[in-house]
Amino acid sequence: MKHPAQVTAIVGGTAFLRRRLVPNSVVLVRDGTIEAAGPAAKVRVPRGARRIDASGMTVAPGFIDIHIHGSGGCRAEDDAPGMARNIIANGTTWFLPTFISNELGMMLKAADHVRSCTGPVRGGATIGGIHLEGPFLNPKYGAQRPEHNIEPSPESVGRLIEHCGEALKFVTIAPERPGAIEAIQAFRAAGATVSVGHSDATEPEYIAGRKAGITHATHIFNAMPPRVWTVRETYLGTKTVGVEELILADDGVSADIMADATAAHVQPTLLKMALKCKGVSKLSLITDAMMIAGMGCGECRMADGQTVITRPGEDVARLANGGLCGSVMSMCGALRNWLRHTGTPVETGLTMVSESPARAAKVFDRRGSIEPGKEADLVLLDESLEVRSVMIAGRVEYRSTKR
Repeated sequence: MKHPAQVTAIVGGTAFLRRRLVPNSVVLVRDGTIEAAGPAAKVRVPRGARRIDASGMTVAPGFIDIHIHGSGGCRAEDDAPGMARNIIANGTTWFLPTFISNELGMMLKAADHVRSCTGPVRGGATIGGIHLEGPFLNPKYGAQRPEHNIEPSPESVGRLIEHCGEALKFVTIAPERPGAIEAIQAFRAAGATVSVGHSDATEPEYIAGRKAGITHATHIFNAMPPRVWTVRETYLGTKTVGVEELILADDGVSADIMADATAAHVQPTLLKMALKCKGVSKLSLITDAMMIAGMGCGECRMADGQTVITRPGEDVARLANGGLCGSVMSMCGALRNWLRHTGTPVETGLTMVSESPARAAKVFDRRGSIEPGKEADLVLLDESLEVRSVMIAGRVEYRSTKR
């Protein structure tokens, strides 16, 4: 997408630069990229530049969602552009449409769809590529249909890689599945970030997965039970170690995490523990949002035919039996939830919705922070961290109508 050569100067706001909030800053944008950013005293605004007054607002990098199944009635599998036009209003500028485990043929068809529309969406967020959350998960854990979580074979892995092509960015897999090690190696060779998730891997299975190429963990503290649940009859005085403890102790693995309004997915103490162990640059906030996100309470059908419902007072999605099945959060909602549950500085939360997921998806060289040479994907937030406007590659693609 070509952009005019005119320079745009975002002035008067508090810019989030190098993990610091810098008041009275200037961000210069030229040809869709950031040309300069810093305190007003150090950044000269060229004569004739178009000015955007950000007084009273925070200028943040665009939010990056590496795990989202749908929004606004649109599903990742069949309407990724519709998702893009819905989620931009909440600050997301780049995202990975995420597929649930399904019949292989349906997943291949979904891959063809997203591959065909990867890239900028007019009036919406940029479709960054594909996240395969399955179909190689442990069928015992999570809301997805057990029968669709198959054992990886060279044929099934090869067909998914072929249909996804260069759009394949992320794969969640359980390393304990037969054939998983070879699958991890193949996905890594194809350029994807490979993540452990929906798993109860033993320590040797986890280590084998790490050696094969796993570098990330999907929604830690969800769908990852301890290997053995300790009960009175079996407790011998020692806490058992599960895949979550292995992840927390592994400095070579990043992770993402859910922070919903009622802490239904992850207890606040565990949110803080994950940050303590992983550090801010290796812990990302995700939405794991379903297509009903942004539509109020009700129900919808996932790509595998299961019904998902939402309840008043929650921003999570549930199956008919009450079990958790993702969320109806936005990224700015996840940010506010995180700050409320943990009490961490806003700088921490802003890093977790921009830099950290960009690093996990291996796109930090182009986005995820406000630095010269990077894409001018920017979000202007008011004092309540509500989105006022969003810029994609230097073009204002969304303005809030709220007063």
